Amino acid sequence: MSTNLFHDVAARNGFTWANEPERWSYTADGGLYVEAPAKADYYQDPAGKHIVSSAPFLRLQAGVAFELTTRLGAAMKDQYDSGCLMLLADDRNWAKLCFEHNGRYPTIVSVVTQNGVSDDCNSMRVDVEKPYLRITRTNACIAFHYSEDGEAWEQVRYFGMQLPVNVHAGVVAQSPQGTGCAVTFDFLTLTESELARS
Repeated sequence: MSTNLFHDVAARNGFTWANEPERWSYTADGGLYVEAPAKADYYQDPAGKHIVSSAPFLRLQAGVAFELTTRLGAAMKDQYDSGCLMLLADDRNWAKLCFEHNGRYPTIVSVVTQNGVSDDCNSMRVDVEKPYLRITRTNACIAFHYSEDGEAWEQVRYFGMQLPVNVHAGVVAQSPQGTGCAVTFDFLTLTESELARS
């Protein structure tokens, strides 16, 4: 089992915030609690109507080959309230995998943003309170996976991105159209390999 980065004091020192929220804390059982403020989001609408990079993002540096995994729960009240895993090269190139409310029920949603344009894709309905999410990077290939139990994983998306050697990777809490959303991440693991860029 990989080390839970939220529980490891030394690992915590490697984290930095983008858009640090007013309310957040590490929990006694090794998790992370984050309250996203109202209207917080990462999205670059292809129509140019909604361009924002304001959601709380707790991140660390990751290399060309890694696996980032979490389990999370979110107090969803409004459409698009969500908790996410995200990797980011810069403000115009990033990708996130979200546990998100679609206005009727929780779903898995992925957003891939390249050259300042977001591609938003809604996937399956989620029937558990705390799903598992995983992002895997192998050079320019990215895979998103979801699991109800942490054992059986279902692929959500597989795509290519031109990325630098190092990216930022971590967790996001957001409430694009709402009044705020509280998200609890039970753990976060990062497993890196020595795979060289081919």
